[in-house]
Amino acid sequence: MQNWLNKIKLLKESKNGKVITFDFDNTIVFSHENHDEEGNQGYAHGGVNGYIVNLIKKVKAKGYTVFIVTSRQQSMEGGDDSVQAQVDKLELPVDGIFFTNGEPKAKKLYELGSTIHYDDCELEHEAIVAFRQLHPDFNMVVKFPDESLKDTNEVSKGMLCTSGGEYIILKRSDTGEWDAPGGHFREGETANYAFFREIREETGLVLVRAQYLETRAVTFNNNTEDIHYFIGYLNDSTDDLPKIIQLDQENTEYFVGDLVEVEEKCKESCTQNLKNLIEMIADDNLMEEMSKFQSKMHTGHSKMKKRLIGLGKNKATGAKGLKKVKDFSRSKSAPAGFGVLEEKDEQKRKIKIKILSPIDEKRKKKKKKKRKSQKRRTYRSYGSYWPYGGYGTQETDIGGGDAGGDGGGGGE
Repeated sequence: MQNWLNKIKLLKESKNGKVITFDFDNTIVFSHENHDEEGNQGYAHGGVNGYIVNLIKKVKAKGYTVFIVTSRQQSMEGGDDSVQAQVDKLELPVDGIFFTNGEPKAKKLYELGSTIHYDDCELEHEAIVAFRQLHPDFNMVVKFPDESLKDTNEVSKGMLCTSGGEYIILKRSDTGEWDAPGGHFREGETANYAFFREIREETGLVLVRAQYLETRAVTFNNNTEDIHYFIGYLNDSTDDLPKIIQLDQENTEYFVGDLVEVEEKCKESCTQNLKNLIEMIADDNLMEEMSKFQSKMHTGHSKMKKRLIGLGKNKATGAKGLKKVKDFSRSKSAPAGFGVLEEKDEQKRKIKIKILSPIDEKRKKKKKKKRKSQKRRTYRSYGSYWPYGGYGTQETDIGGGDAGGDGGGGGE
C-alpha cells in the first residue's frame, strides 16, 4: 500500500502528462439492465469497446501510466464479475484499479494526476469541469469513450411498449415517415445493447427489457442491411411521456396508441421496418406475452427502484446535450453473478403462433391461410447490449473518430 501511495505522490508532483485514466463499465465493457420474463432485474452483456481496449495497450506501450477508476463498490468485488477478473480476461496492461465507491471520480483523478480521462457518464464530465474550476492546476481533458466507434452495417429497431401496453412510434425528420426507433450498431456492440442505447439517444427513455423477435434483410436506398427487431419495454405510462420524452434531431414527433391506432397512423406514410414490426406483433400475438410481463413488472414495482444502464449506474440520458429524464436512484455496484464478458450461447426456441386480437378480419384470415404453408418462425436469444455522443475539452493526439445514422427507414 505504501508503494502505491508513494507512486501516486510522485505522479502528482511530476506533472509529466503521463497519466491516462479510464472508467470501466460502459467505457471498456458494455452492459445494460434487462429484466427477465418474470420481471426480475438482471443485466445483459453488451460487448466490448475494442477502440478503448486497443487505446489502453497503445498508450501503455508509449510509456504512459494507465489507471482504471470506477465508481463500483470495492467491497462488492469478487469472482468473474470483478473489474480485476475482466481486466485479466482482456489482458489489459493497467497499472492500477481504483474504486470511488459511488462517489464522483474528479477528486481521485486529481490525486492520480490524470491528464486525460475517458468516461461514459455525462455527470462525471460535469463534476470534473466543476472540480477543475476549484483547482486551476487540474489541467485534464475528459472524453467520451465512443468518440471513435464507427457504425456497422447492422441495425436494431423495435416497437416501444409503455407500462399500459400502448406503443410508441416516431416520425423521421428526413423523410417524414413514421418509423420504429433504433439505429446502427457501433463497433463492439451486440444487437440488444445497440437497441437499448439508440432508444436512450433518440427519446431519452430507458428500457427495462429488450426482447428480441427476429432478423430480416431490408433494402433502403438500394442498400440492404440486416435489421434486428425487438420489443422494448418501458416502466413509464402514456401519461408520463410528455414530461420525460426528449426527441433527438432525427425525429420530429412521436405517437402513442394501441396497435390498431398505430396501424391507422401508418396509413399516412411509414417505413418498411415499422410495417414488419406491426406484422410480427399481430402475427405472433406477442401482445398477450407483453401484457403478462408488464403485469409482473407492475406487481413488483413498489419493491424496486428504476436504475439507469450500466454497472457504474450512470444517471445521464447518454445522448450529448440531453438532461436526465427522471430522478432515478443510483445503485452503487453491479449485482453478483453478472459476467459482462461472458455472452451466453445462442439458443433457439419455437413459438406457438395464434392470433387472439382481430385487427383486421380479412387480413387475419389471409395470414392464417398463408401460415399453414410456412414453417414456424424460429427465435434466437441474444446475449445482449452504451456509450454516447462525445466531446473533448481540447485537441489531443489521442482519440478522434466519427459516428452517425440510424440505419435508414427501410422504406418501400
